[in-house]
Amino acid sequence: MKTYTVVGNKKKVTMEVNGGRLKIVGNSCVVRVSNNQGNIEVIGNDSRVEVADNYGAINLVGNNGLVTVDKRWKGDSVQIIGSHGHIIVKGKEKRPQSFESQLSPFSKELDDVIESIFTFVIR
Repeated sequence: MKTYTVVGNKKKVTMEVNGGRLKIVGNSCVVRVSNNQGNIEVIGNDSRVEVADNYGAINLVGNNGLVTVDKRWKGDSVQIIGSHGHIIVKGKEKRPQSFESQLSPFSKELDDVIESIFTFVIR
């Protein structure tokens, strides 16, 4: 597996196909990859990763990071560590079934739900 390492602030890295390991260390870096089949690791604050097709793994460590993926494929991995990190995904080939938390259909405010929980616990 080929390894590419870039060290420095405000670096811009562009690749068509990443088949190996790409590691960038620095603040305010921008990484653009068309087809990621390997591993992308970015360590630094205010960094941005843009991937068109993601088959591999993306790791972003730092504050105020942004990961943009046009299409995620089965078996890929995206991990963001740090405060105020964001991920934007435009599409995914197969989406797992997900569930969202909801308020009770009989209440319109969160206070109603909290009060009913407390009365249940007190009994």
